[in-house]
Amino acid sequence: MEGYVSDSESPMVEISGIGKTLGKTVALQDVSLSVRRGELFGFVGPDGAGKTTLFRILATLLMPDKGKAVIDGMDVVTDFRRLRSRIGYMPGRFSLYSDLTVEENLQFFATVFHTTVKENYERIRDIYSQIEPFRNRRVAALSGGMKQKLALSCALVHCPDILLLDEPTTGVDPVSRREFWEILHRLKEQGITILVSTPVMEDARMCDRIAFMYEGKIMAVDSPDVVLHRFRSILCPDALDSVPVISEEEPAICVEGLTKCFGDFTAVDHISFSVKRGEVFGFLGANGAGKTTAMRMLCGLSIPTSGKGTVAGFDILTETEKIKQNIGYMSQRFSLYDDLKVWENIRLFAGIYGMDENTIRRRTDEILEEIGLTSERDSFVGELPLGWKQRLAFSVAVFHRPQIVFLDEPTGGVDPATRRQFWELIYQTAQSGITVFVTTHYMDEAEYCHRISMMVDGKIVALDTPDVLKKTYGAANLDDVFQQLARKSVRKAD
Repeated sequence: MEGYVSDSESPMVEISGIGKTLGKTVALQDVSLSVRRGELFGFVGPDGAGKTTLFRILATLLMPDKGKAVIDGMDVVTDFRRLRSRIGYMPGRFSLYSDLTVEENLQFFATVFHTTVKENYERIRDIYSQIEPFRNRRVAALSGGMKQKLALSCALVHCPDILLLDEPTTGVDPVSRREFWEILHRLKEQGITILVSTPVMEDARMCDRIAFMYEGKIMAVDSPDVVLHRFRSILCPDALDSVPVISEEEPAICVEGLTKCFGDFTAVDHISFSVKRGEVFGFLGANGAGKTTAMRMLCGLSIPTSGKGTVAGFDILTETEKIKQNIGYMSQRFSLYDDLKVWENIRLFAGIYGMDENTIRRRTDEILEEIGLTSERDSFVGELPLGWKQRLAFSVAVFHRPQIVFLDEPTGGVDPATRRQFWELIYQTAQSGITVFVTTHYMDEAEYCHRISMMVDGKIVALDTPDVLKKTYGAANLDDVFQQLARKSVRKAD
């Protein structure tokens, strides 16, 4: 690059006194740190700590109010045009275009940076070759792990010197997450500097150093072990205690031979299981294992190809509308309306379930008090931190006091302390007699379930309590159990 000479001895990133206010919120306060060349540097901290704001400043998408940030000798404000060709950026939410194919997305990003896929194929071969067989598939049809590999390929296609990855493994199963970090370490060996934020402490331990951010400030920068130990109450909170609920009543869920086919593809393959009333039941599996398809059948949203069963006492084939009236559901994609106020969202969904106005008003006050959002009653949902949104979405899902609540990856992208608070709500709900059916990619959360099942290639290959499963597979933790089972998958379509 004409007029620019890299200094191999200087830091790759130098941040000095950065401050940024967004509306009434002080997002960053006097942030200062440096990152070495070729370092894999992590950022951890609770929701709203300022991590995304800092990444957007470093990506030249947001200007700081004060302070200075320099990347490879270039100022992010005055040299932004030169810098953009040197940076690869993956935002927290997928940056891909769902209605374009895998190949079309990659070609688009190459064109943006005035290059071609062919010219830089060697840089991305290691990653892109894993998804290239599906180059004609639309992104909307990809699993979470495949989307992330494609997004990383798009961020690398112009051969950047530094990668900024904002929570790149959110919504990705443990096997795909481990593969993603193996890729990052290979990129590091090529000399690429990598900055990554993550709410997953297992991911944080994969970094050379990490910075702990809290309320817009850098509280510490050190090795992962040192930082995670120093701030363990926030980053590694103690596990919850749970007493299993034993019910001799009719099961809340009971299915036999449940199957769903799409043409020649069998998404769910003759699964059979039952769930006790008041039980917290974990439904685990890698991306594409068939969990969401199975859950849609249980919720009355999809008719099985074959098999039989009941949910809340109603037949999954003939009484789907009654099932919908007696369950709650929380999607992995946030399901409330950002442009409605907190109380308006509650009233809307309560009205859908036919609740009367007096009950809605009384229950709204009770719910907001329980989840600590009374003072935010008139706030627009879009203004709330992610953790608060998730607690609100869960409370809305159980507002009408259903017999069963289905939670599809409810804590994706949420920090450990907030996830623990969320699970306290789950336990309270289960103790009230509501059955909780939950999918998660966090194995520490799976430990909180009374029993868990694990799906591989559309089949349930294991079902028992966490302790029994660990003993059966000779594993120290559930992540080891998951890795052993999920790696047996032979599916190549997802």
